[in-house]
Amino acid sequence: MMPHRMKPTLRAATVLFVVSLAAAACTSSGTGGDASSTPPATSSQSPVATVTGPPGAIIYHYANAGLSATLQLEGDKGTLTIQNATGRELSPPGFYILDARDGKRIDGTVDAPGPVPDGQTGTFHVSFSGLEDKNIGLVVLMIGPDNYGAFVRQ
Repeated sequence: MMPHRMKPTLRAATVLFVVSLAAAACTSSGTGGDASSTPPATSSQSPVATVTGPPGAIIYHYANAGLSATLQLEGDKGTLTIQNATGRELSPPGFYILDARDGKRIDGTVDAPGPVPDGQTGTFHVSFSGLEDKNIGLVVLMIGPDNYGAFVRQ
């Protein structure tokens, strides 16, 4: 039986793949793991906000495709601010929290939820119950009935 020989195109593709993996692994400066100082790319379509709040507040942020949402919690109450640059009106917002201990879903309440027109910002008072700050696992943004994804804690 004759050994199988790799075609030149496949061989070149394999070599390129291995070289690219090696290059990706070599991003350290060699001084203890410092990564490249190039900042990560951001989408020009999504507003990026630097959010600060009062001492004791926990800030969560979501940004994607022209929608920026900030959830500021102090205990079991807070505010949800929606900045809409999506090009369309957004349905009323909502949120839920997953308990870090057991994954149980805790539905949040948005007082007087309403749509947020394109180019506008809406601020809503929110609350939830049955969970301490330290047990908040994941916070998820809802727009109307749709799950838009997880907030990132700031």
